[in-house]
Amino acid sequence: MSKFYEVKKRDGAARIGLLSLSKGKKARTPLLFRVDSLSAGEEELEVITAEDSNFKDLSLEEIWNTSRGTVLLPEVHPLFTKVKEAIPSLFVDFFVLSFASNLLNSPRDFVRRIIDARKAIPPDVALWVPAIVTAENAALLFYMGVDIIDDTNAVIKGYQGIYLLEEGDARLNELEDLPCNCSICSSLSIDKLMEKDAKERALLIAKHNTLLLDKEVKKIKECIRASNLREYVEMRVRSSTFLTAVLRILDTEEEYFERRTPVARNQCMKANTMESLQRIEVKRFANRVLERYEPPARKILLILPCSAKKPYSTSPSHAKFREAVESYRGYIHELILTSPLGVVPRELEMVYPAAFYDISVTGYWDAEEREWVSSCLRAYLKRNLRNYELIVAHLSGAYKEICRSVTKDFGIEVVFTCENNEEATSKEALNRLKRQIAELCDERKKQSGFEMKANMIKAMADYQFGIGAGTEIIARKEGERIRITGKFPYYKLSSKGNVLARVVPAYGLLALTVKGARRIENLLSLYKVEIGDFVPKGSILAPGVINASEQIRANDEVVFCGEKAFGVGRAKMSGWEMVESMRGVAVQVREVEEI
Repeated sequence: MSKFYEVKKRDGAARIGLLSLSKGKKARTPLLFRVDSLSAGEEELEVITAEDSNFKDLSLEEIWNTSRGTVLLPEVHPLFTKVKEAIPSLFVDFFVLSFASNLLNSPRDFVRRIIDARKAIPPDVALWVPAIVTAENAALLFYMGVDIIDDTNAVIKGYQGIYLLEEGDARLNELEDLPCNCSICSSLSIDKLMEKDAKERALLIAKHNTLLLDKEVKKIKECIRASNLREYVEMRVRSSTFLTAVLRILDTEEEYFERRTPVARNQCMKANTMESLQRIEVKRFANRVLERYEPPARKILLILPCSAKKPYSTSPSHAKFREAVESYRGYIHELILTSPLGVVPRELEMVYPAAFYDISVTGYWDAEEREWVSSCLRAYLKRNLRNYELIVAHLSGAYKEICRSVTKDFGIEVVFTCENNEEATSKEALNRLKRQIAELCDERKKQSGFEMKANMIKAMADYQFGIGAGTEIIARKEGERIRITGKFPYYKLSSKGNVLARVVPAYGLLALTVKGARRIENLLSLYKVEIGDFVPKGSILAPGVINASEQIRANDEVVFCGEKAFGVGRAKMSGWEMVESMRGVAVQVREVEEI
C-alpha cells in the first residue's frame, strides 16, 4: 500500500499519478528517471543505503516521510516466495521489477512478467520496469500498467553508437543525416558529430536518446489524459514484429484489462487495425448485448447497416430508413449490423461505445471482421429469434453476405430489400423496403414517442445495471404517472415532478438520482459501494470505502450507502481498487441523502 503515490487519471491499465519525492517535491507518472543522477527532471530520487540507516527503522510507517520502493525478485531467487507473501503488507510507493532485461527474449515472457507483477502488487503503488525502455516500446509498457521507466537503455545504446528513432534505432554510421530536431541534433551535422572523439560522441548520442525518450513520455501522458492511448499503441507497435506480437498476446489477457478498463468515456474509439476487434470495449459490448438486453417482441426484425454519423438516428441514411418504414414501426424492431461492434439494437445506439466509435470505410471487409460480426449476429439470433416472426434485411455488399451466411446456418428465410451492388440509400432500394414492409404488415401501426423513449431508457438501464432494472425504473406504481421529456438523446425520466434518471450523451450512460436509485435499490447490488459513518461532500476517497462490488468499473454509475448517508455518483476507479487502495478518489458524488 502507498503513502506518497496517488493515481489521478486512468486509461485502462495506464495511469497518470502523483509521486512524492524527497524534500517535498512531486513528480507525475508516467515518469522517466535519469539514471545518471536518479532524478525525474529536476526532482532527485533519494537513495538510502544500509550504512545510512538500519532496516528496522526503515520498516516503521510512522517515520516514513518520503516515497520509497522495493525490488520484486525473480522466481529463481531463493527469497522469492517470502517476498511475494509479504507484498500486501509492505508500506511502499513503488516496486522495481528486477531482471527486466530478460523480458526482451520472448513476447510471452514480456507479457507474463509485467502482468504478473502488476497483479501481485497493490493497485495504489507504482511499478518501475528498469533498463529496457526505448521510444519504440514506451507506450506499450505504460499501456500494460508500468508507471516508471528510466533512460538506462537509452544511455547504454548511446555508448554503443546506436541512435534511437521513434520507430526503432540505427547505428550512427548508417545515417546520412540526423532525423531529429532535439537540441543535440539541431546544433550539429552528422559529419560534425562523427568528428568528435569517441567519448564525446557517445555522450551526445546518449543525450539525444534521452531527449527522444523524454519527448515520447510527454506524448504518452497526453494520450492517457485524452483516453486514447490504445489507438497510439496500435500505431506504435507496427514498427516492430516483437511489439506487435506482445500486443496480440496482451489482448488474450481479457480478465486483466477488463478489470481496469472504464465502462464508458467521452472519447471516440477509433478502430483502425485488426487488433481493434480485440479491444475490451468491443468484447464487453458484445457480451452485454447478449447478457443484459431483452429485445421487444415484434413481428419483424429489421436489420440495417451502420452509418458514419453516431448515434445512427442522427445520420441522413437512417433518417431515410425511418421515413420508409415510419407507418409500420410498431411492428418492427431494428438491429444495426456493424464492425467492430457486431450488432447494435436500436435502443442501445446511445451507449458507449456504440455512439463513440469510428472505423475506416473502404467497402472491403477482412476475414477477421467478417468472422467477428458473423459470430455476433449468430449469437444474437440464437438467443432472440423467438421474439420475431420475420426477418427483413435492408443490406448490401458485405453486410448482405454476412447476414445471408448466418441466417442460412439457421435455416431462416430472410427478405432482402437491396439488390446486388445496390446502395441501401438508393431510391429504388428504399421504395422496395417500403413496399415489402407494407406487404408483411396487416395495417399501419406507428410507434408512439413515449414507447420509443421508454424502450431506450429500459434497455440502457438493463445494459448498465442488469436485466430487470429497466422494467423496474419505468414501471408505473399505483397512482403514478411516468413522464419522459426532452429531445433525442437528452431524455429525462420523472415521476410526480421528481427526476429519476437522465440520459447523459457525453458518456452514453444513464445517470440516476437518489429517488431513481431508491426505486431500483434491490437490483443495484452489483453497483453498490459501502462507506463509513460519514456524509460525503464532493467525493468519496478510497480510505472511506468499507466494501465495493467487484463488478464496478471506472465511470460506472454507482450507489453508495453507509450509516449516515445514501447517494449516487460515478465511480472513479474499479470496485476492487476502492477496497485495496489507501489513496485516491473512489466515487465522484452527484447527490447524497442524509439518513
